[in-house]
Amino acid sequence: MADLRRTALILGAGAGITGDGLFLTALAWSVLEATGSPQRLSLVLLVLTVVPLVTAPLAGQLVDRPRAPDYLVGSEWLAALVLAGAAGWLTAFAPGLPFFLLMASVVPAFGSLSGPALPIMLARLSGPGRVTGAMARAEVANRVGRVVGPLLGGALVAVGDFRLCCLANAASYLLSGLGWLIARGQLRAAAPAQGQQARRGFTAGARYVLTHPYTRGLVAIALLANTAISAVNVTLPLLARGPLHAGSGAYGAMQAAFQLGMLLSAGLLSVRPLPDRLLANRRALGVSLAGLGVAFGLLAASRTVPLAVGAVLLAGVALSVTALISDTRLVTEIPAAVQGRVMGLLIGMSGALRPAGTLAGGVVAGVAGAAAATGVGAAALTVLGGWYALRTPAGVAGAGGGP
Repeated sequence: MADLRRTALILGAGAGITGDGLFLTALAWSVLEATGSPQRLSLVLLVLTVVPLVTAPLAGQLVDRPRAPDYLVGSEWLAALVLAGAAGWLTAFAPGLPFFLLMASVVPAFGSLSGPALPIMLARLSGPGRVTGAMARAEVANRVGRVVGPLLGGALVAVGDFRLCCLANAASYLLSGLGWLIARGQLRAAAPAQGQQARRGFTAGARYVLTHPYTRGLVAIALLANTAISAVNVTLPLLARGPLHAGSGAYGAMQAAFQLGMLLSAGLLSVRPLPDRLLANRRALGVSLAGLGVAFGLLAASRTVPLAVGAVLLAGVALSVTALISDTRLVTEIPAAVQGRVMGLLIGMSGALRPAGTLAGGVVAGVAGAAAATGVGAAALTVLGGWYALRTPAGVAGAGGGP
């Protein structure tokens, strides 16, 4: 039964991610169709980006509560209700900017609860030694959803209108809520008791991170890596146009290779999970992060499209391993009483730093060229990974094992 609940949760999450990709594609296209204004499209996408950053820490508060599974079912189905209501509204009224802004605000707000909750709840449903495999299977569903969602959104908006896309996204949230409903009983039984007073309150997650050096290191690694990756991603179209002397096809191939690398890695690790002894060794995370930097370094040095695509494929593999190790350690080594707040804080801060990395990559590329900007990001990841793998934690003899 536990396997059935995990499978239902993962498939439901995959349906939700597919719906999110569908919604983003359809929303952007529909705003342009209805308003014809790039500025209004930018405003809607800005709201769509900012809302999850604000709500993720708030969602973390709910995830740490004993009735979190109930909240998850309710939030997913409320999002479905909003989308169904929007489809009904569109049968009688033409959409305008206020309608699109409302949709960009409300739907991500309801859907943001499942982001910090999924890895935590999967860990609670999985026994010792099975967390990594469950996380890898969830990553497979994530990657498939990210590919299928935009394709489905483009197809639906082409054959119908935004109303059809709202109904399809509502169905995805219903399936996601169903997955949470199937797992709700066991998740409520596995929920932690209310923690000590020091672990209550809105700032408990931040206080825990600040007062525990090991967790602070994991969070810092995740944030800095996310920023560096954003800086490199912005250079991909510039590399295609510049050093590679290629067109949009090369850029698309690199984007697809990155997703394919992450999908292949997650698929392999879902069948053959990383052993616990490797997860418990801090060097593994540092080496995988340094490997990501090396892959991006190969991308910076590439002067042919096949070599660039291969480098990006390796980068996707390395990023998948890095994310799997860091996420698994976060949900297995942080006390259950504050897991949601720590994950919510991490998701919110990662999203906030992503534009900073994109801006930095664009600025460096404008001054020194795309290859140099990619090389700077690659060097940052390599040095950061090497430092994390080699430094000795306080109170631990030797540089390798232990947290």
